[in-house]
Formats: sequence, structure tokens, C-alpha cells
Amino acid sequence: MDEGLIARRYAKAVFRYAQELNAADAVYEKMKLFEKNYIAHPDLQKALLNPLLSPEDKEMLLSTAIGIEPGEAYIKGIRLLIRNHREMYVRSICLMFQKIYRAANGIIRVKIITAMELSDETMDKIKEFVRRHTDKTIEFVHKVDPSIIGGFILQIGSRQLDASLMKELKEMSLQFGFLDYK
Repeated sequence: MDEGLIARRYAKAVFRYAQELNAADAVYEKMKLFEKNYIAHPDLQKALLNPLLSPEDKEMLLSTAIGIEPGEAYIKGIRLLIRNHREMYVRSICLMFQKIYRAANGIIRVKIITAMELSDETMDKIKEFVRRHTDKTIEFVHKVDPSIIGGFILQIGSRQLDASLMKELKEMSLQFGFLDYK
């Protein structure tokens, strides 16, 4: 079965259940924490795929992965995944839940990637610029990626503006025939 289809089905089920409990906001915050911790701890996925780990241990692992009290909706979602042997899709489901939640609540995610940390003043100017151009609620994410060398990449929803120095260098290398530049 298609991983995207599985993620969508489970994420929708968890979202509907969380709405019934009036806990969608809390589950959304927990899903963001889980994603952050999942990325920070690559061994988490390996542990979830370990066939020797009992369902109870997997539940405990996923419950503690968010770093705070999980709550009923989150726990029931985890149990559903484990019972149906879908723990390998947990990150995809987590990402899909966030996408569904943002769509349902009129939230647009703005990701700013820079080569180095930005000052609070610069971040405030970027946030203000984006706010002036949309009527949606905005969720900002700032990521530092030194590989872009300089400039920035701004992702708003599914659109992207790449004003990085790395992009300029790649374009110049193609223009001058240096096809092997990376």
C-alpha cells in the first residue's frame, strides 16, 4: 500500500478523534514536538522497526518521544498504529497530521533558510513582510543551513523563493559550462 495513502488515512483518523475530544490544538503541538525529536534522534526509527521490541515498549518509546505528557488522543493514536503494525509510518503520519491541521485552521507555514542565524530584528522584518501579504495565520520556522553559503531560501506553503548564493553559483557554473560543479 502507498505510504502517502496510509499516512493520510491514519492522520485523518487521529485528527477527527482529536477534534471530538477538543484536543486537536494540543495534539498538533505534540506532533510538532515529536517531529523535532524524531529528527534529533535517528535511533528512534531503528528502535520502532525492531521486531524484538514489544508493543508496550514501542508505545512507551513513542509516548516519551515528545518529551511532555502525551494525553489521551495522542496515546490512542499511537496504540492504533502499533496494533495495525504501522509504526514505520509514524513520521509520515505525524507530518500529514500537521498538514491536515494547518489546512483546517487556515495556517500557512513559512520556512526561512539562511546560512547563519538571523538577528531578531531581521526576523521581525521578514515576518512583518509575510504578514502584510496574507490573511492567514502564519507559523514561522527558521533553519540554518551553511551549505547555501549566503542569501536565503523562503518557502511559503508550496512556493519557494531561492535567493541563495549556492543557487547563483550553480546557475553561473551551468552558464559557463562547468557541469560538474556541486
